[in-house]
Amino acid sequence: MLSKKIKINSALTETAIAFDPQIQLGGYSNESWKVPEGTTLETDHAILKFYAPTAKTVAVRRFWSEGPLTDLTKGEDGIWTLKLDSEGERYSPLFFEVDGVYVLNPMSEIGWSHGHPINYIDFPHKGNDYYMCKDVPHGTVAREIYYSTICNCYKGCEVYTPPGYNTGEYERLPVLYLQHGFGENESSWVHLGKVNFIMDNLLAEGKAKPCIIVMNNGMVQTQYGNGTRKWDAMKLMPMLVEECIPFIDSHYRTLTDKWNRAMAGLSMGSMQTSVTTLTNPELFGYAGIFSGFLKKLPGIGDDDNSHLNAFDDKDKLFENYRLFFRCMGDKDEFFAQFKDECEIMKEKGLAPGAWGAHKEIIYEGHHDWNVWRQSVRDFLELVFK
Repeated sequence: MLSKKIKINSALTETAIAFDPQIQLGGYSNESWKVPEGTTLETDHAILKFYAPTAKTVAVRRFWSEGPLTDLTKGEDGIWTLKLDSEGERYSPLFFEVDGVYVLNPMSEIGWSHGHPINYIDFPHKGNDYYMCKDVPHGTVAREIYYSTICNCYKGCEVYTPPGYNTGEYERLPVLYLQHGFGENESSWVHLGKVNFIMDNLLAEGKAKPCIIVMNNGMVQTQYGNGTRKWDAMKLMPMLVEECIPFIDSHYRTLTDKWNRAMAGLSMGSMQTSVTTLTNPELFGYAGIFSGFLKKLPGIGDDDNSHLNAFDDKDKLFENYRLFFRCMGDKDEFFAQFKDECEIMKEKGLAPGAWGAHKEIIYEGHHDWNVWRQSVRDFLELVFK
């Protein structure tokens, strides 16, 4: 017997994220002006605020959802506060708990990660303003919708076009297909990764070649006839190759040969990039593996790593790629696996010194956006050149 579950429509599930910072507009139950801004940034710290007058406890976890809890202090006005030092970090996810229950702070910045909406904080760092919104020409980020016969449902992708594209400045442009990591979605590279601002700034400085950037949801859901859904990361490759690329080429002014098409991704998205680019070298001339993996990940990918056979034919590999960019943070939890794969490349004669297209960078940092923002910045300076 088929389930009576409602077939999900994207018009019911899509969400929007504000551009302007949230400000104090009013309270709950007509308690005007009692809800404060969620975050006040100072030079080396921030003041977190959470309005919960009836709560017994308010606490926050930082960096990861299973991290240690730090209590906020309640004031007589029902506002809970905490001074949070930057600790040298720029981007930090925040997980609030009220009376032991995980909740979003509605007045703090909200993004999508860990498979659900999260709060986060960004501490500005002097000398690290490459991802800031500056007084330069800005590109456009649009959401495109296309139907996937592979997944039996509509899909949304976000598309960045450089300044001037919408007014006809460029006839045709190369395309970068950029993927997020596990638990994120097509909005994450924009709202958490700031890739649009990074590209705006690189273009203004003359450091990158103008291109279109397409971001799909790599947590690919298939909708079944009974209304149920299941996700499968390995469905990204057929969906991208057979449906998204033809859609983008038919709706945007693109250059369609392999030397004008690239793919890159972080974490799970790096695995998807490895599989897709090595399986389809006729389509992609550039690959970016951020905090990344050449092999499929247990529990996410299957056991078929035949895409790695491409490394056994060096002559063909050298012809197929102009850039094969790999990187990792030195404190990343997957650093040992990264080094193992570096050794595999070295044994096959594909280390950076032996293969001109192979670029390898180790950043200072963890498995987070502080590294991935640098990764995409450096990749964009090299790709399509």
